[in-house]
Parts: sequence; C-alpha cells; structure tokens
Amino acid sequence: MDVSKELVRGCLLYFKVALSVAASSCRICEAFGDSVVNERTARHWFQKFRSGDLSLCDKAPTGRPQALDDEALQAAIEEDSSQT
Repeated sequence: MDVSKELVRGCLLYFKVALSVAASSCRICEAFGDSVVNERTARHWFQKFRSGDLSLCDKAPTGRPQALDDEALQAAIEEDSSQT
C-alpha cells in the first residue's frame, strides 16, 4: 500500500496524545506496512509537534539553491552514453 507522508504524520499527531513514540510507530506499521515509519522518524515528528509546530508538511529547503546547467548536463549524458 502506498501511504503518503502526510497521512503517516497525521496519525502520529493523533497518537501523540495517548501513546508513546514506540507504540505509535508500531501501530502505524501494523496498519499500513512494516516500512511505513520507523521509530526515529516518529520521534522527530513528536518533538516537532511538542514544540508547537503542527504542520504535516516538510519545510521548504533553506540555503543556497543548487546551480545546474541543463545544457552541460545533457552534453555529459550524451557523451557518457556514446562510450558504451
């Protein structure tokens, strides 16, 4: 089953009221599959929720944007593919 990150985070937010991090991640994995969320990720989101940030979305990346020259990349791909 393909489960969105926001759905998992919403479940964590719901469970944080009554369950521990370990119990929450265990219940979510029982419901949606073993690899949906690990305890470390659940701990991160619990800390975020406790700090008052109840957003379920990732924050926009900060810092300098990556500079990428599309033409140089395309030329490198074409050169590499011609060597095989």
